[in-house]
Amino acid sequence: MLLNIVRGRLAALVATSAVSTAACAIPEQTTRLGPDPDPVTVSLRPDLPRTGQPAEVTVESPGADSVMLKSQDGLDRFSARGPKLVAMVGGDFAAGKDMPRYAVRHGKELLDQLERPIQVTSCRDGVCRDYYHNLPVRLPEKNGRTVELTAGYSTIFARRSILGGGRTVLLREALSSGFWTVNGEWAAPSWNVHAMGFWSDDEHGGSLDLARVLKRGDEVSYGIAVHAGALHSDWLPEQQSPLLADGTALRFAVGPSVMLRGITASSQIGVMTNGHEALQIMRTRVSANGNLTSERLPVTITAEKTFAFGGGPIVSRRRDATERLSAGIYLWQGFALDLGMTSHRLAWPNEHPADDLHGSEVTFTLGGQYTLSW
Repeated sequence: MLLNIVRGRLAALVATSAVSTAACAIPEQTTRLGPDPDPVTVSLRPDLPRTGQPAEVTVESPGADSVMLKSQDGLDRFSARGPKLVAMVGGDFAAGKDMPRYAVRHGKELLDQLERPIQVTSCRDGVCRDYYHNLPVRLPEKNGRTVELTAGYSTIFARRSILGGGRTVLLREALSSGFWTVNGEWAAPSWNVHAMGFWSDDEHGGSLDLARVLKRGDEVSYGIAVHAGALHSDWLPEQQSPLLADGTALRFAVGPSVMLRGITASSQIGVMTNGHEALQIMRTRVSANGNLTSERLPVTITAEKTFAFGGGPIVSRRRDATERLSAGIYLWQGFALDLGMTSHRLAWPNEHPADDLHGSEVTFTLGGQYTLSW
């Protein structure tokens, strides 16, 4: 619940900030084409749109009877009576058939800016003058990477509690500590494999997620996903109750998946066991790795939700639910800022339902990571 509240407040804050700054946050480029006394100016907003991104083009010619904007081949055109034309052009405006789709590298330099030729016509008292100009566009980098290895160190801020019957407090703590993470991912045309491991002073574990394409589409493919994982927690106060002696929890789940290159979404069912009991699992995972998508993006995002239950024929009194959201934002040359938050809720049945144990763990992580990809 706390994780949902935090997500909602963050979304509301981002939306409010975006609305309040939209008018002044978009950069604009203005170019003067015609000399005095009949100047013509062309403004582009944003000043360097990306491929496929709409842009606003404003043409002003004081004293003109009409203004026209068109592509070099004349297929795309906008016109207006009077001295001013405001046109919202599509991402493919003035894009010729031979226009490259991706940026190219020349040595270590990425050549990602392309000029699209346009023609501006200003008519005054029956006399029309043509002006020629170029609209810039930023091309994406074609991504040929298929393998990524990442290692990082983060600080975790945790709040944990265990309550017994009658709301008896067995554990309540707030702490911060460091932990290490290692990730590896391979994205092939028919496979996606992601392995992860982490360790800290009081918790360590790892997981393997494997997705295989069974039916390929034009853009989206469909297949099957398999998950296997292990988690060992040392922070549970086992001396307070034998119910908390969980040991190492092992998970296995399988289910359908939807896949794009570098992006996988799956919904799975499976089983979790710690050697003393077995629980059923329902799990959902969405992962997007910008280093391995068709067009390279400076971000990776993973969202997971796992619900394990058992211990009752109708109402499951043994529960283990986890919600996790993590993101890596690449800043420079493989270095990234690592952010994450997790909500973990647990319940252990006792002899009487009123004496059941309930636990919760909420964590926030902040750190850095370094990535190698090829």
